[in-house]
Amino acid sequence: MSGEQNVGQVDRIIRIILGFVCLGLVAYHFILESILPIYVLILIVVLIAYFLKTGLTRVCPIMKSLNISTIKKEN
Repeated sequence: MSGEQNVGQVDRIIRIILGFVCLGLVAYHFILESILPIYVLILIVVLIAYFLKTGLTRVCPIMKSLNISTIKKEN
């Protein structure tokens, strides 16, 4: 499975942090103030799933299709 991974450690941490920030934004919307329209909420929920999935599995399908990897190669 390590051959499929294309998300490096720093990229992974950033993705997980962004996922939790988006999750906090949705929680703020529902708990305190309704600040976002429904179409923005739907987009943010999709981004939460995307950021957390790619951060936790270290596989990004968009980067894979572009043949990009942020994993450092050992020489």
